[in-house]
Amino acid sequence: MTLGSPPTRFTPDDLLRLEEDDDHLYELVDGKLVEKEMSSLANKTAARIITVLNTFCLQHNSGDVYAEQSFQCFPHDPDQIRRPDVSLIVFDRLKSVPEEGHIRIAPDLAIEVISPNDKIYIFERKLADYRKAGIPLVWEVNPKFRFVRIHRLDRKADRLEETDAITAEPVLVGFSVLVSELLPPGETLPSSE
Repeated sequence: MTLGSPPTRFTPDDLLRLEEDDDHLYELVDGKLVEKEMSSLANKTAARIITVLNTFCLQHNSGDVYAEQSFQCFPHDPDQIRRPDVSLIVFDRLKSVPEEGHIRIAPDLAIEVISPNDKIYIFERKLADYRKAGIPLVWEVNPKFRFVRIHRLDRKADRLEETDAITAEPVLVGFSVLVSELLPPGETLPSSE
């Protein structure tokens, strides 16, 4: 470590330039690059969620679904960039979405798929950032333990098991599927009874 040299602080524009030349995806938190990594189970889960949401949105002309899109919509830190694993913006807000670069409006739904090596404090920081950005609905999807926890702005959270129906109210009116439809096929974990 070199003493006396200031730490490098990256900007949102730096992130765009870096990703043009790099195969990796990053978030920008406190001016530092944080590489976005997902397990194969998390990737499969995100793909299923995208398929289910996209099918509904196309049938109902409800909005657009994004995979690992970069969002620059955090009033507490205007240079911060987050990339939910899956996100959704409803139809009447799509005119604010640029064709390139970071999206500067908050998504209506942000979905984080938990990988086995994810640390809880990192997820909790993301959740706090999502609340500060005013994202009305956040799904925490845990494919290993086969549940979804729904977080709302009022800090209420509901845990749904794979046999429960999940909705996206108030974001997607009429959307409802079993949690199991969002998860890759797998063995159900034994109950603790």
